[in-house]
Amino acid sequence: MIRKYLPLIPLILILAAILVFYLGGYHRLLTFEAIKHEHFKWSEYIRMHPVLSAFYFIALYSVSVLLVIPDATILTILAGFLFPLPLAILYCAVAETIGATGFFLAARTAFPNIDLFKKWLPRIHGWDEKFKEYEISSLLFLRLSHLLPFWIVNLAAGIFQVRIFTFAWTTLVGVLPLVTFLSIGGQGLSHYFLFYTHFSIKEIFTLKVKIALIGLGCLSLIPLFVTHWKKKKKG
Repeated sequence: MIRKYLPLIPLILILAAILVFYLGGYHRLLTFEAIKHEHFKWSEYIRMHPVLSAFYFIALYSVSVLLVIPDATILTILAGFLFPLPLAILYCAVAETIGATGFFLAARTAFPNIDLFKKWLPRIHGWDEKFKEYEISSLLFLRLSHLLPFWIVNLAAGIFQVRIFTFAWTTLVGVLPLVTFLSIGGQGLSHYFLFYTHFSIKEIFTLKVKIALIGLGCLSLIPLFVTHWKKKKKG
């Protein structure tokens, strides 16, 4: 009986940690005001300990993604402000991939068989075959477009038993455009410190940016449409 529930332990631990973070209000600690107050101290520490500070940042960012804490965008902007490019982009992309892969592996271990979900949700019958057939295009589209929350894609990929290598590299590639954009935007954060008392993510993540990301995501679907067209032509 105990062995039956062992695969659920990693996911249960992650969910318990998420509960503690949210109920404790720790997800609200990283704010614009906190960054404005502490950034001189952080910059000095990074100057003195470039390797160790990079390790700490990647670890913090990875845990943030793993525990679905909504501060990844702020961390990416902060990386662009504190670290030189392209290191800021590299640190964020690697951390996003590590955190997402951790959540994905926990879900993949907890749900090794999708048949259980087919009993609960008959509508998903056949989705696993279709998803596996076009898993690379589907994952790249979801990552690049950001139409679905990051954690939902991680969970769905685990449930559909996506290959680990495929999940990891599509995540790394898929987060690069937005990570690059936000990191570059973070270099101008000092401007807000000098002239503004309030900072909003909406000022950077505008409608034009969202449309551009969806457009990039649609490009990843081209192989899917080509394959479908070839099958239809042969049929």
